[in-house]
Amino acid sequence: MFEYLACIFTLCAICYLLGILSDPLDEVGSKLGNLLKLPEEVVASTFQALATSGPEILMAIIAATPFITNKIWDSLQLSEKACSGTLNMVFSSMDNLLGIGAIAIIAMIVLKKVKPGDLIPKSTSTVIGLIFYIIASSAFSIFVYDSVITFAEGWIMMGIGILFILSQFIVPRFVNSNEEDEADGKAITLVPRKRGFARLKSFGNNGFKYLFLIFGLILFVQAAMTATFNMALASIFSVGGILLGITSFVSSFPEFMLAIQYVKVNKKGALLAMLFGSNVIDLAFSGFRSIWLHESMAVITTGAHPELLNWYIWALPAVALVVLISLFTNKLRWKHAYIMAGFYLTYIISGFILL
Repeated sequence: MFEYLACIFTLCAICYLLGILSDPLDEVGSKLGNLLKLPEEVVASTFQALATSGPEILMAIIAATPFITNKIWDSLQLSEKACSGTLNMVFSSMDNLLGIGAIAIIAMIVLKKVKPGDLIPKSTSTVIGLIFYIIASSAFSIFVYDSVITFAEGWIMMGIGILFILSQFIVPRFVNSNEEDEADGKAITLVPRKRGFARLKSFGNNGFKYLFLIFGLILFVQAAMTATFNMALASIFSVGGILLGITSFVSSFPEFMLAIQYVKVNKKGALLAMLFGSNVIDLAFSGFRSIWLHESMAVITTGAHPELLNWYIWALPAVALVVLISLFTNKLRWKHAYIMAGFYLTYIISGFILL
């Protein structure tokens, strides 16, 4: 009992520290975007999404490096240890799409920043992120149908993530060059570009701060991962269930805190762009172990019903496709966040028990 309380206290403390980091992370990311003359939504879907995905990327790296020694890590079954990073990527993607997204939208409704019956806007960065999320999650679902990701499939997932980043830097520049920023309801305003040494110095300073903040996020979440694995070893639930029910949310907590920041300042477009961008970047590293070790890797769980894992994974592209269709048919409204939240709770609780 004491061990559980200690783990819970550790998780609460880490989430608090992650919340403190969210303010400077948003500020530094915005400064870098201004120096590069990027729209706010592009900054949210690239710099901010990459930073908040740092914990998930760390877990993928840990799962790919068998030379890491840790009492908790060494106690895990080899099969669970090998695919823990991949499963965390997948379940974190659902946290971002429905859990964090729904909570943030409901908060906007409660704070009366949006009207429940209004349509959710279709900004360029949001649509690009959602389309790439469907592509990435569908590809991953197909690849793991046989419970294995090969070296080539791992690189395909990474390639999708790289194409997503490039598209965010290129496409919105043309589409939004002379248009109003629909997501925030105002014209895009950019800080004038600095020149020469001053611009280089500013970029260097903010770049260093950005990397330092990411490192802080990674350290905090690494401690959280140890706590949740410790809970898994001491309970009747498998690591798969713990990853789905606890670890995936803790590693997604930076996205949650940044989403709260966007809610406070009513940046609807940046919020959606950041969440979808985080999803694609997470899935890009889902086959990192197979890339690192140059071999195929198993994607399984040792829970009560491991045969249901594929269905839980296929839920990602299925839900995203429904969201995309609803967005383009002008049927997706802010009030639908309540339905998303209900589905998310069902998904998490049932997966925690079954997987």
